[in-house]
Amino acid sequence: MPTEAEQMVEEMMAYRCPRYAQLPEIPLYRDQVLDAIERYTAPFFFGRNEPPLTAAMINNYVKLQLIDPPVKKRYERGQIARLYFICLLKQVMSISELRDLMAIQGRSYPLEQAYDYFCTELEKALQATFGTRDFSMPSSAQKTTPESELVRGLALCFANKMFTLKFIQLYPGQGEA
Repeated sequence: MPTEAEQMVEEMMAYRCPRYAQLPEIPLYRDQVLDAIERYTAPFFFGRNEPPLTAAMINNYVKLQLIDPPVKKRYERGQIARLYFICLLKQVMSISELRDLMAIQGRSYPLEQAYDYFCTELEKALQATFGTRDFSMPSSAQKTTPESELVRGLALCFANKMFTLKFIQLYPGQGEA
């Protein structure tokens, strides 16, 4: 029978990001978006007290122009992709840094391409971090650019933070005085 640590490692290595084409085709209401993001990010936020995304957060991201406002109270695939990206990377970056990164990526690549590249790099980073511990894997970018390396570095940063948090969760009460 696998240990709790082995189960956690297996879960992280098996994680697959929803690709752009797999995100809902029809526009979703905010509550549906919250449910979808919670499902997509569940392995990263399981056992944590706060949800990965709230209605207030979505409102703030619209006000900060990180995502476009909903149309008729519904969110399109591109907005959902951005929210998924934000939910994960806000773990390792400030919102202003995320805004800058999204602007750089937006000037460099179409959303679908940038999002799917992030998903590929995140999966590779999780496999390296939780599995091989070999961080020399080649980039999945068609052409390595400073912009693609930004995303790649962030994926590794996120994977390493999740690695640390997941293993800390295996030792409850260790930080109590």
